[in-house]
Amino acid sequence: MNQINYTFLFSILFLNLSFNSVHADDKKFARSYTSYTLPANALEFEIWQTGRIDKGMGYYYRWQPRFEIEYGVTDRFTTAMYFNFNEVKSSENSIPSKPYSLSTTSFEFRYRLSNPNEYFIDPALYFEFSYGGDKIEYEPKILLTKQFDKFISVMNLVSEIEKNFPENETESAFELTLGLAYELNKNLSVGLEFRNDRNYKEIYEKEENQASFIGPTISYHLDKFYFVANFLAQVSGGPIKTNNLDLIGHEKYEIRTILGIGL
Repeated sequence: MNQINYTFLFSILFLNLSFNSVHADDKKFARSYTSYTLPANALEFEIWQTGRIDKGMGYYYRWQPRFEIEYGVTDRFTTAMYFNFNEVKSSENSIPSKPYSLSTTSFEFRYRLSNPNEYFIDPALYFEFSYGGDKIEYEPKILLTKQFDKFISVMNLVSEIEKNFPENETESAFELTLGLAYELNKNLSVGLEFRNDRNYKEIYEKEENQASFIGPTISYHLDKFYFVANFLAQVSGGPIKTNNLDLIGHEKYEIRTILGIGL
């Protein structure tokens, strides 16, 4: 409980410090990155909250907070460092609960390949390295964005490789995310997001499970901060199916919020 209190106080401290900040990033999606990067020398703090709910038996809730500092090295190159936390509350099933703790520390690098609207689609490259004491993770992504009038669409192609040292095991995953948002006005946008996530043994040797999710996203922006909220429901999964869903490697519902603050 004390760890959760410290997390809450840490968040409030940065929120209070931010009100003399510059304009924050214009994030409209919770599951996908756009191809756009921070301006040179811009600094942001983000608070992510992700909840994963319902394994089909008993009670299950996984909470994954994330605290991120993001910096624009140049107008095209953005770096970030963030701390990922994890907690699992589970009962009346075979899934063990886990206390709130730091799971990994991540370093992110994002490079925009072109100017906005220079080509038909705006591309960017992303690489993330994470370290968790007994595991390391590599996560490259291809980011594609297209903006037309008040609509913005995104596609992310994501590869993830995780090495666990105690068991000497390697796992991998592939994720496709899609998003479409519409700007209702300069401060508010609404949209729809989709993701398909596939988990493999070793490095893409045998698929263990996969699931597809879809749901709404809302994004609210002011000059000094922004807030994004997304809800996803699993619509299909396998190979072991419960009502056409995979509840072994995935959950039935996912919720994510992101609070971004310019520093």
